[in-house]
Amino acid sequence: MTANNKELLIFGLDGATFDLLDPWFDQGELPFLEKIVSEGVRGEMTSTIPPLTGPAWSTFQTGVNPGKHGVFDWGSSGEETYGEGMVDSTSIETKTLWEIASEAGKKVGVIGVPVTYPPRKVNGFMTSGVLTPKEAEDYVYPPSLKDEIEKVVGNYRFAPTHAEMAINNKQWVEELKDSITNKEEVAHHLLSTQEWDVSMVYFMETDTVKHHLFHQNSPLGNDGVTVDEDPVLEVYKRVEEAVKNIYESTASEDTHVMMVSDHGFGPLKWIFNVNSWLVQKGYMKLKDSAGVRIKRAASKLGLNQKNLYKIGDLLGPLAKGNEWEMEGFNDILGRMFLSLNDVDWENTKAYSRGGVTGAIRLNIKGREKHGCINPEDAANLRDELVRDLKDLQNPYTGESVIAEVMKNEEVYDGPRSFRGPDILFLTKDLETDTGGLTVFKTMDRIIPSFAITGTHRMNGMFAAYGPKYGRRSRIEGMKISDPAPILLHTLGLKIPSYIDGSPRREVFSEEFWGEHRPEFSEVNLNGSGGEMSSDNHDEEIVERLKGLGYLA
Repeated sequence: MTANNKELLIFGLDGATFDLLDPWFDQGELPFLEKIVSEGVRGEMTSTIPPLTGPAWSTFQTGVNPGKHGVFDWGSSGEETYGEGMVDSTSIETKTLWEIASEAGKKVGVIGVPVTYPPRKVNGFMTSGVLTPKEAEDYVYPPSLKDEIEKVVGNYRFAPTHAEMAINNKQWVEELKDSITNKEEVAHHLLSTQEWDVSMVYFMETDTVKHHLFHQNSPLGNDGVTVDEDPVLEVYKRVEEAVKNIYESTASEDTHVMMVSDHGFGPLKWIFNVNSWLVQKGYMKLKDSAGVRIKRAASKLGLNQKNLYKIGDLLGPLAKGNEWEMEGFNDILGRMFLSLNDVDWENTKAYSRGGVTGAIRLNIKGREKHGCINPEDAANLRDELVRDLKDLQNPYTGESVIAEVMKNEEVYDGPRSFRGPDILFLTKDLETDTGGLTVFKTMDRIIPSFAITGTHRMNGMFAAYGPKYGRRSRIEGMKISDPAPILLHTLGLKIPSYIDGSPRREVFSEEFWGEHRPEFSEVNLNGSGGEMSSDNHDEEIVERLKGLGYLA
């Protein structure tokens, strides 16, 4: 096949939602993005459950649900693990779009997409994203591009700056803009100098800014705060400028454009401390040691992560000014509070770990490292937990906290499903976030939100513009597994039969669909992945995700 046709250029805008974009479009704030959305095909796109960046972008990249690709949250999900390790590209246990396209002779380019470190070998190039260790040298494939990239931008940025590391919000927004510029320059250089048929450029800043500054955003997050400038819109304007520049300088007039997000966004009001609730209900036991007793007593007296958060908030800029490592400071504070190290696993029936929305795992013998539940008793225990979750009320409002509770087999389908949570739940209007094993913020089951003001929703977005796509039309019922087969059909490639998503006839023009029906290949679901990174940087990655608002 002929390379460098520049057939399809994808922009990933993490956390973007039409709830916010449409009012800005009406106000004329984002004209280039509006053109892509209004002139082509658009539709809301349902995320994974939970609507979390790691599993959602993994589903986007593979077209299959977590039960097939194996990424359920930010923590690793292998046998006999409590999620101590963090996921990376080797955690995706099936072929990605980039590998499928590469094998078909297409040239691919992937810039900054989550869960791509270490980069897999592709017929083209790939730079990794947020889960890349800070000092990593192997963030790009082929490795020969590393010196070239660093000549252009100096240090390639894997993720935006922590909000806590800035002197104030204004400075932080400027740093987010600098991060966008870094990605824009890398994308412009690679897409201008390398051959590609399909490329993707990803921006995390559209998500990060809303985790921390959503209370200043109109129309969804305005809680009475009046500001002259909307910092969220300011970041989106800079992203739009980057998208426009990249498209106009590297694409051709026949290049198809796709714009996608992994989930939506909305205000955060409450935090459900799942593990604290499990302790109160007797499902989780803490160690009976002097150290744990002191931590629990201190938490009740107010010495907890919620009340001491402002210390870290204030010391963040100081740490930056003195070239401290904020991650190291957070690690020191973390040792003061209850953590997974304080759990009595041999007597714990259920546990939860970090994530945006609810997931609970049973501590089953033969599956977990220190399982205490007999497999034959697991079903009854799960039913009991489901009932208790449905009965949970917010003590501040008297309202139910949980909107929907689901069992593993109701959400996942595939050979890796057994690694996923046993119970999943969505909170009412998703205005209540959850913390997992990374912290016990307080020992209260429900507390008002702090530190971050916005969190994820199920409604991501999809837009497609180009000669093969429909014009000025809307599509209903999109799922985040759908863009994968749509992408493959756009490129004229066969769609693997195991893919969950649909190529969606409504996306394509009647003329194109009539002449080019999707073709499917009967292939088995299989694993893939590069070599596992030799260094363990999990603590660094955990702290980065916390600072960006991804982990509570």
